[in-house]
Amino acid sequence: MNKITLLNVEFLRPNRGIETYELSLKEEKEICYVYNFEDKFYRYFRTLRSLTNYLKDRIEPKVKFADKAQLSDYLRYKNIVPIEQINKEVETLEV
Repeated sequence: MNKITLLNVEFLRPNRGIETYELSLKEEKEICYVYNFEDKFYRYFRTLRSLTNYLKDRIEPKVKFADKAQLSDYLRYKNIVPIEQINKEVETLEV
């Protein structure tokens, strides 16, 4: 089970914000982002780039939740993708 640490909350407007989490399991760590819309809808983003695409162009993520409990369960049990691997994937996309 992953340890979930809330690193930051940035409000875009009242009741809409971006939560930054660190997920960790033993030595592995992952940073992820959650768009929280009025505590009713949550969208998970693995990278800052995918979050930016959503905010700018409304490109919907594949992972969405209708309540906080579903989001928490997902974060608690998901496989961690190490930060280094995510950075390599983003670099590959940029080339």
